[in-house]
Amino acid sequence: MGIGALACMIALSNVLPASGQDAMTLERTGTLISGGVECQLFQAESGERYTLIGDLKSFKDGDRVRLTGEIVQMSHCMQETTLLLNTITDAPSDRHRSLPPQR
Repeated sequence: MGIGALACMIALSNVLPASGQDAMTLERTGTLISGGVECQLFQAESGERYTLIGDLKSFKDGDRVRLTGEIVQMSHCMQETTLLLNTITDAPSDRHRSLPPQR
């Protein structure tokens, strides 16, 4: 196998979701955090951490987001479970949700 073919296989493995019964789409709300070795790190409200592949739009560390994504079999992210992003949107912060209604 040539270097070009190997590079192509590695690139494809970065974005190939699990297939068949193993394919799983997750929806999570949480915060984009620093500390990702190769990819953006995301911490869900439940405490789970994921690395993200795909278009983060203009979101950055510290932003609270709601996302959907598929678990990928392999990635270059080198840590955590990796999600291939389907959607990413702004999520309201807990602080704003916990405020009592104004009178």
